[in-house]
Amino acid sequence: MPAPSTSPVRSLRRRARGLLPPQRRVRALGNARGRWKVQLRKLAAPLGQRPVTVRSRDGLRVEIGCDPVDELVADHLLGRNRALWFPEAPEGALPLVDPSLILDLGAHHGFFAVAALHRWPGARLVAVEPSGEGVARIARNVALNGMSERVRIVQAALASAPGWGSLHHTDEGSWGSSLFREEGVRVLGEELVRLETLEAILGGERPDYLKCNAEGAEYALIEQLAASDLRPEQLVIMIHPEFGDPDAAVATIEACGYVVRLAGTAQRPVVQAWRPAPDPPGP
Repeated sequence: MPAPSTSPVRSLRRRARGLLPPQRRVRALGNARGRWKVQLRKLAAPLGQRPVTVRSRDGLRVEIGCDPVDELVADHLLGRNRALWFPEAPEGALPLVDPSLILDLGAHHGFFAVAALHRWPGARLVAVEPSGEGVARIARNVALNGMSERVRIVQAALASAPGWGSLHHTDEGSWGSSLFREEGVRVLGEELVRLETLEAILGGERPDYLKCNAEGAEYALIEQLAASDLRPEQLVIMIHPEFGDPDAAVATIEACGYVVRLAGTAQRPVVQAWRPAPDPPGP
């Protein structure tokens, strides 16, 4: 069978992109519509830096702001790393089918939130984000997709006890903001933020799916999960080794009765966990 032909326009775009230095090339973004606008903005940098809205092939809208981290996160959720956050259950685990409530700890700019609500149209979501700028971006992306009534935004950071803390904004970009100081990373500024426990954030609600990418707060999360009877059907938790003991965190999740699979990288491991499937009925 002959190979499918490539349109002259597409071929020309690929050649032109190949001439660009890597730092000037736009990421794949799952071949979202509007990607060319992000490419033009990159070529015009530092001039003409305005937010660009792209749309996935299945209709999800994401506003990519001027924060360089936005493009990387959008590429993760729209492109080939999507399965990291929406994994298929392994053998022996109970598959997540239609969650009614999703908890998003470290919601950043709302990219995961809108992707999850787009995937599960019947679900609601609690988005937890300490940064004031991040909260505004979450609200913007949620509104772009007509999902505002399905989202409760909590402007706080998860902690072991309620109170107030300092969110350190680092030179690693917005997703490096953390309550914890990391040796060798330059802090550009600090923001006073509210601290809340998992129980206070949920207010009696019980999520079916819990995602966490919270720059060290995952250790407090895992401790509080272990001390409670809360057992979401699925967990996806990014572990930051610089802020705690990853092996102990994984062992605690397994001790809670979950089927655990490790993904991600050695520097940024991701724990994917499911409740075990029930034993088949006897003869």
